[in-house]
Order: sequence, then C-alpha cells, then structure tokens
Amino acid sequence: MMPVKYLIVASFLLILCCWNAVGFLQGDEHFQILEFAAYKQGIVAAADLPWEFAERMRPAAQPAIAWSAYSLFELFGTPHPYWLAFFLRLLSAGLFTVLAVCLFRRYSPQLSSDRLIKWFALLLLFNWASIYSGIRFSGENWSGMALAAGFLLYPMAPSKNTEHYFTPGKKAGPSIFAFYAGLLFGLSFLFRYQMGLMVVGFGAWLLFLAREKWQRVGLLILGGLTTLAIGTLLDYWLYGEWVIAPWHYLEQNLVAGKAAEFGTLPWYGYFQKVFERGVPPLSLIYLGASLWFLWRYRRDPISWMIIPFFVVHCFLSRKDVRFLFPLLPFLPVMIIAAAQELQKAYGAHFFDRKWVRGTIGLCVLLNGLLLASIALRPATTEVLVNRYIYNHYDEPITLFADGKHAFSYANLIIRFYQRPGGVRIINGERSNWPACQTAHCLYSEQTKTPNPPPGAKQVYTNRPAWAEPFNFGGWLDGMRWWYIYELE
Repeated sequence: MMPVKYLIVASFLLILCCWNAVGFLQGDEHFQILEFAAYKQGIVAAADLPWEFAERMRPAAQPAIAWSAYSLFELFGTPHPYWLAFFLRLLSAGLFTVLAVCLFRRYSPQLSSDRLIKWFALLLLFNWASIYSGIRFSGENWSGMALAAGFLLYPMAPSKNTEHYFTPGKKAGPSIFAFYAGLLFGLSFLFRYQMGLMVVGFGAWLLFLAREKWQRVGLLILGGLTTLAIGTLLDYWLYGEWVIAPWHYLEQNLVAGKAAEFGTLPWYGYFQKVFERGVPPLSLIYLGASLWFLWRYRRDPISWMIIPFFVVHCFLSRKDVRFLFPLLPFLPVMIIAAAQELQKAYGAHFFDRKWVRGTIGLCVLLNGLLLASIALRPATTEVLVNRYIYNHYDEPITLFADGKHAFSYANLIIRFYQRPGGVRIINGERSNWPACQTAHCLYSEQTKTPNPPPGAKQVYTNRPAWAEPFNFGGWLDGMRWWYIYELE
C-alpha cells in the first residue's frame, strides 16, 4: 500500500503547484483546448481561433471537458476563467495521484526490498518531470494517463516465461475489463492521435507474445471503436459538421508539411533534448534506465508500447520534448527496475557505497530544487500579467501596445482570460493611437528597459521588489520583465 504520509505531502505539493503554475507549458495546451471551449461558450469568435480550427484537425475531447467544467461553473454565476483553469489543473493532479497509486499497487510486489519499494513510491509521487507534466490539462498528459490506466486495467494473464518481463500479470478477472481498457485506449487516442502507436504496440504484444484470446482482443477493439464513435460525435459538436479530424491532422502535419514549419531536428534529436531538458545528471538516469529497460525487458508490454512510439517520433522531422510526456507514467517503473537490477548485480549494499550515496543525494537535491521551481513559478508569465488586469478592472478597458502585450502569445491573442467585451486592444505605432474611449486605458510591455508613454503610471510589474537588494552585477536588469501602466 502506498504510504499515507507520502500521499499527504504529495497532495499539498500538487495543490501548491496547481495554484502557482498559472498559464500553460506550450501554446497548444491553451489555444487548442481552452480557446476552443470558449468558442463553444460564445466567448471567442471562430475567426480569432488558431489556424488548426479552420482545418478541422484537432480532437474535441478535451475542449468538451473544459466546456463542461465551464457550464458547471456557470451554475454559480459568471465563471472566473483563472479559477476554472485552476480547477482543470487540480483535476489533472488528482488523476495523476490516482494513477501513481495504481502503478504502485501493480509493480511494488515485484520489488525485492523495502528500500526499493520506498524509492518507487517517491519516484511516482515526487519525480519533478512527472509533476511538471502531471498537473497540466494538456493532451500529452491526459493521453499518457489514459493509456497507462487502460494498460493497468487490462486483464493480463501472468507470463509463463518471466526472463524478459517486468510487468506482472493479474489474477483472472472478467473479460469485460478488456472492453473498459479499450475505452481508455480510445480516449488516449482522442487526447493525442500519436498515442495510436502505443495502442498498436500493445495490440501486437497481445497477438504475438501473449497469444491472447480473440474474445478479449475483440472486446478491446470494441471498446476503442466505441470511444472513437463518441469522439466523432464530439468533433461534430465542435466543428458543426461531420469531419475525420485524425485524417485532417495527418494530412496537414505530414502531407502538407505544417509540422516541419515549427523546426526540424535529426533522428537523434530527442536524445539531445531529453539530456538538456531533463537536467543532468537526472537526465542521464532517465535515458540510461529507459534504454536499459527496453533491452533487458524487451518482451515486456511496456517495451512493446514505447518502442514504436519513440522510433516513429525519432524519424519525424519536428521534435519537441513534450511529445514524449505521454511516456512519463512509465518512467518510475523503468528507473526502479534498473535500480533493482543494480542491487542484484552488485549486492544489497551497493546503494550504501559512499560515491553512490553522494550521487543519489545530488539527484535528490536537484529534484527538490526543480520541484520548488514548479511549485513557485508561473508556467506562462503572460497569464500572470493578464490576471492582474482581470482582477483589478471590472469595466471595459482599452489596452494600448506597440508590440507584445499582456494578451499576446506568439502571433495569437489570449481571449479566454478576457472579460467578454471587456478588453479593446490597440496595437501599433504610438503616433497612430486613437483617443481612449473607456474609463481605463492601459499600456503593457515586456522589456529590460521600460519605456512607457509620457505621463503613464506604473500599476504592476512582475519584477520582484524583494530581490532588488540582491541585484549584484545587475542580473535583474538583464532579464525581461512585465510592466502595466495606467494612461492619462
């Protein structure tokens, strides 16, 4: 059983992370979900949505969940968008915790010592990379959790040959659980289409290694098709016409080459990205343990799911480390399997060696610092800034800008966090600004050297006043900070 004290500490940590990690890790998390949901609520016009909406290529499953949450909030008055986003992060964190408990129950009996069992629980709940993704209401996170849940739910019989297996089988259960697993696999696909590669990998394992009964395979497929049918209905709800969104996604990104427009890397680019973004020496553990697991337990269903997913992603030109986030639920399993093998190979006292304990201590310290960063910093500073505007100006305002402003992100405008009809944005040369027609006129900029219009009064900055006494060498001055001004 997962130690209760770990769950209590993890719950407080996750709530803190959800509260402070406002915004989004990448634009798709916001613009392809929350802005789509806002469109269905009549808050955002179709013309203001990103180009993917016009191409009918994004799944409607998560926008439907966000829309449902918005409708629930409406029962108690006008929904506060920042509270709604916080609720969705809390929901994600709750599912993350439940999945961690389920993984612990499944794999902890495989571990040979209390030390390894303790470490496994800590890895599941406190690995910084898992929490970094686990609190997000993103397709990458929810697809990975749905697939892992379906995998755990499947009534998998114990293997007769355990040499290259780490995943234990389950006691004989009703075949209907194969159908439920199929529902979750289908849901994983609807959250992120690339998850079809992992589903195919699991299906291949069932057919070629597990020699699964056709009845269960059929129930698994039926469950997946049921979810896909529901997804098609949701796509009609979102787009107002019958579409095959997965095909449109494939057509735009691979046939038309849209994905390559966002940058390309060679096939080995993911190794570089994981090494850098995973933060050495932690990233060396992530890479080393994963590659070792895929070889040592090459007949394990986890390996059969991960290998096709990873190999195909390596040969796709566009690479982003977040595309690998769906694999994070299985990362603690692969790390603890490697740790157990080290203990078997070098003895029970291997982890008591001075240099090993020092390395583990360094990793724990680094992981703690990264967790503190996640718990205390916003994911997107733009949302932190426009939250100030939302909370301090009830009536309509005019926001003047001569470049990037509080509601801009890349070449898009964040409208989900605006009061409906409450923000008029005028962006252009200052000499061409018209007279302000609202009670409050604001100017915002993100810069190292503030240059507000004459007579402007600063009302907000995210530059921390408490850090000014420690501005040795002007390190604060070398960073870009947000400023909001009231104009006369």
